[in-house]
Amino acid sequence: MPFLTADGLSLVDIAMLAIIMIGLPLETLLTVKHTRAKLASGAPGVRVSHYTSTIMYLWAVALPIVVLWAASGRDWAALGFHFEAGAMVSTGWLLAGVITLFFGYQYLAITVSEKGRQQLREGIARNPVMDGFMPQTSDERHLFNLLGITAGITEEIIFRAYLIWALATVMPIWAAALISLAIFTFLHIYQGAKNLPAVFVIGGLVTLIYLWSGSIWPAIAVHVIVDILNNLTVFKARQVPA
Repeated sequence: MPFLTADGLSLVDIAMLAIIMIGLPLETLLTVKHTRAKLASGAPGVRVSHYTSTIMYLWAVALPIVVLWAASGRDWAALGFHFEAGAMVSTGWLLAGVITLFFGYQYLAITVSEKGRQQLREGIARNPVMDGFMPQTSDERHLFNLLGITAGITEEIIFRAYLIWALATVMPIWAAALISLAIFTFLHIYQGAKNLPAVFVIGGLVTLIYLWSGSIWPAIAVHVIVDILNNLTVFKARQVPA
């Protein structure tokens, strides 16, 4: 197997796959209890520290993939960095639009309904993991938005574009997509097991967007928008009227 190649997997790809499929889940498994406890403690600066380290962590995985792709001389279209046309492509973009509208409606509904905000506040309070994870100050909210943008770009490169491409060289693409989705979902275990079904569903929908559209751009766009809208929705709900 060549060290680098434009066709198929190389030794560097095998190393990247080991990091993504073994290293990341193992690191998550070993640190999840500590991460949860730290976030739930509410100690000063704990969320800022967590958001900052996560941003650096995600780019530390995504950037080598981009460098590997460029150094191998591969077609960027194979990684999804292009636009296509056709009925299935339109379906992918349409699904991205529907998801965006849903979360936008959710935010608007919370904005105009004090009862809705109260119910969401109470729901968050019953989940100490998410209560500790979501931002509570304006500075944390701004940094969390940056985290959402980072996650939208890097996680789509890692899990939707690169991992599905790599696995699809040795198995059917549907199997590659399912394995990628399973790993993506597991890596969100720090948010609590109760939230994993929602992560799986949203991740699955974004996977469909990527596969149907043949492009990483709508997947990145909807991922970023959902993260930011969720942040705004929760932050709005936490604003208790005087």
